[in-house]
Amino acid sequence: MTDRLIRLMRIITLVQAKPGILARELAERCGNSERTIYRDMDALSAMHIPITHLGHGKGYAFIGNFALYPLDLTDDEAAAFSQLRKVMKEIKPLLPAEFETAYEKIMAAQYKQRAEREETMESVRKEAGQPGADWNSMQLEPSVFLTEILSAVMKQRSMQADYCENGKEEQALQIDPYCLVPLENRIYLIAACRRFGRIRAFHINGFSKVKTLNNWFSKERFDLQDFMSQKWSLDQDSVQIEFRIRFSERMMERLKYEELPVKPSKVDRQNSCLHFRMAIEQDIAFVRWLMKFEEEAEILEPFYYRDVLRYHMEQWLMLYK
Repeated sequence: MTDRLIRLMRIITLVQAKPGILARELAERCGNSERTIYRDMDALSAMHIPITHLGHGKGYAFIGNFALYPLDLTDDEAAAFSQLRKVMKEIKPLLPAEFETAYEKIMAAQYKQRAEREETMESVRKEAGQPGADWNSMQLEPSVFLTEILSAVMKQRSMQADYCENGKEEQALQIDPYCLVPLENRIYLIAACRRFGRIRAFHINGFSKVKTLNNWFSKERFDLQDFMSQKWSLDQDSVQIEFRIRFSERMMERLKYEELPVKPSKVDRQNSCLHFRMAIEQDIAFVRWLMKFEEEAEILEPFYYRDVLRYHMEQWLMLYK
């Protein structure tokens, strides 16, 4: 077990030092087989270490800005570690002479990491022109299956899919799609995987085949916020989505007196638009509410919800031809 833990830490260090490193090189550097590396990647994924496979021949890299610097301490871990300072005098005789300087180096690195993280977040906020991340201003990577997946989410229809992640291919997975989450210019599908009996986050560009099934599924009790905080250490404000909806002038007047499912975050009367910011898991109910306004409401952002409504309209047109 100790040897494997050392190897896992070695893998994390190598991926940070060389983004895009191949499984073959990791195996050579760690003195193991590629099959062992694939198993180690599954173990790291289970521990929520955000390493992703970039595609065939492109190797592995961290998702987003994750890094060991030299330790990726959480705020709670850093706070707990800092408490050592209070008892340093009492335990100093029991410690090696170099412990105190090592301790100071770790805390200094943690302070620097926190400062850089705050600087990055402030830069993002300034670019977005508002607090928090604006998913609409980000260029999300495209996927040929995005519209079909979102359609299945809206209809609560199960899917059968072929999927590849970290070099591991899975075929004919049956999944129940819950919601889509935009994160770090990528889109993830949060879904219940029937093969493994658990909730998983699928990177949508990992799908090589998607087929919507006829069977309807019921969403089991599922706390998305809790899942997101465990998977990516994101707080509630980080997994919100903003819709920009253009209404007809008549409807804009009517909505002044109607009870809305979500309070608008911004009212743009000049362009007859309302902005709605909400939790990711509210999106489908919100879109269904919008559909009752028919041609008097138009989704301007996010763009991929326009695509899925267009897809539904094409299906309805085929039905009535």
